[in-house]
Amino acid sequence: MGKLLQKNRIIGIAAAMLAVILMAACQQEEDTSATEENQDNRTEEIAFTDSTDREVVLDGQPERIVVLAPEFLKLIYDLNGEAVGRMSTSGIPIPEKAEDLPELGTVNQINTEELVALSPDLVIGAPNFHADLEGIMENSDIPFALLDMRSFDDVKEMSTLMGEILGKEELAAEKLQETEDEMQAIEDKLPSGEEPSIVVLNITPRSVSVQRSNTTALEIGDLLHVNNIGKDMEASPDSQTSAPYSLETIAEQQPDYILMTIHGSEEAGKETITDELEGNPAWSSLKAVQEGNVHIVPSEKYLSNPGLDYADTMQDMAEMVYPEVFENE
Repeated sequence: MGKLLQKNRIIGIAAAMLAVILMAACQQEEDTSATEENQDNRTEEIAFTDSTDREVVLDGQPERIVVLAPEFLKLIYDLNGEAVGRMSTSGIPIPEKAEDLPELGTVNQINTEELVALSPDLVIGAPNFHADLEGIMENSDIPFALLDMRSFDDVKEMSTLMGEILGKEELAAEKLQETEDEMQAIEDKLPSGEEPSIVVLNITPRSVSVQRSNTTALEIGDLLHVNNIGKDMEASPDSQTSAPYSLETIAEQQPDYILMTIHGSEEAGKETITDELEGNPAWSSLKAVQEGNVHIVPSEKYLSNPGLDYADTMQDMAEMVYPEVFENE
């Protein structure tokens, strides 16, 4: 009887040891599988077409991204991504987590030696400013994407693309849906049949111009059903998106609201407003001036595409052009 108990005990111990070994083997197999899956995610090729119809191919999810366009820097950090280098900006906030990144120069004056020295595996630039970097990036074997983001349709496309590049597809889809829901809620409150007229002025330390088309402010205005009086003005020789400033033309059309975007130093911009606009006696003849409907809009909301904060900028303009509906919210 004693021998039988001893034999059963030995069998029980052996079975327990075998179970432990099998569990450890299964766990190791699961860990190996998870590691291989993560490696596959990092190494799976990502191919896309940029805004200039160039094909960009990445060996996998990039780990050293350099961003030369502020709207894409914001978008990347909104999707919990990160960069290793960035452009400098004036008047446009930088994501807090990106403030201490190496700065490579202003948007239109990038230090290419410092850029290449960062050994990026993806550089994101803007077609208007960085097309001339293509040769340098190609010679340095650095993947280079020229991406544009002007309209909300662009926001949807680029958020989806950044989600794929960063491996944050679900987060991008979730945030896009939240943004669209917020925008729809604003649009649902718009007064039926009203189309207030606006003119949007670009203010720099040296000049004033009128926005015609393809700007963040005008895209937001379209969503709010406002009438942009600048759309029919003759374009400037150097930019189809703007027209030369003419107080006479503005006075003829008498817009309900005048919105001003300051480019560069706010102090210098306000001096331009004082000297070039308010200093002209005819300025006070404008209906918008007389009714207190002249607004300097916050640069951080309008100078670059707000991306996933589109609803916030839409709300800001709605409070200006439909004060009776939105001002007290």
